[in-house]
Amino acid sequence: MTRNIFLFLGTFVAGALIALVVRAAMFAPHVGHEGHPAAGGDYAGMVSNPLAPANVQPREAATASSTARSAAAHENHSGAATKAVTAKTAPGKPVNSVCAICGMDVDPKMPTAQYQGQTIGFGCKMCRPKFEAEPDRYGPSYLKNEVIKR
Repeated sequence: MTRNIFLFLGTFVAGALIALVVRAAMFAPHVGHEGHPAAGGDYAGMVSNPLAPANVQPREAATASSTARSAAAHENHSGAATKAVTAKTAPGKPVNSVCAICGMDVDPKMPTAQYQGQTIGFGCKMCRPKFEAEPDRYGPSYLKNEVIKR
């Protein structure tokens, strides 16, 4: 009985080693691989997110640009800057350029919401439900075009 067990185990191990050697000898990983396509080829990115904005600026750049805009508006005391801002904010265009909840730039493809007669834009699809749950908490930050500090 013991002899049969050792014979079985020996045959099994020998067969496994033979299969491993044959498989390693026949393995050709680079056969038929043409490499990456030339620039402008049919290459599609490995990660695609249709909800992500095309050009996302870092938060520092977005904050700096909004600070520069507000500084320019305060420099002009004649009220012309205020008139220009209200003329730019048409009923369908958001008054903010940065989402107050996530800090991303406003995506023009995303649905908007109304707050105190102003159109509010969002950076991603998860921000609108948060805003609608607590509009008085987030609304003033959207109107000031600033990100909420947590």
